Amino acid sequence: MKWFFIIANVLAAIALFFMGSFAVAAHRTHAYSVYRELQTQHVLAERPDYDVEKRLRTMADGGMYSLWIAEIGGGLLLVNALSAFVLFRK
Repeated sequence: MKWFFIIANVLAAIALFFMGSFAVAAHRTHAYSVYRELQTQHVLAERPDYDVEKRLRTMADGGMYSLWIAEIGGGLLLVNALSAFVLFRK
């Protein structure tokens, strides 16, 4: 039973990391698709001194909090797996 909890915690930590990465990728993809849509519809007033695509990319990087939350959660799951390995002797 001990190994079931350890493996489940490790797999959940890996899943959380991937889910956080997917969320960040979704933010970045959405930002780029918004830029392309605005460009296609000719509603952007692009100036040489201001890069709209770069600005939208920096806004999308604000979604990094999902990866940070996933990393913290994954770390806690790994600590839980380690404690199960150390504390449960049977």
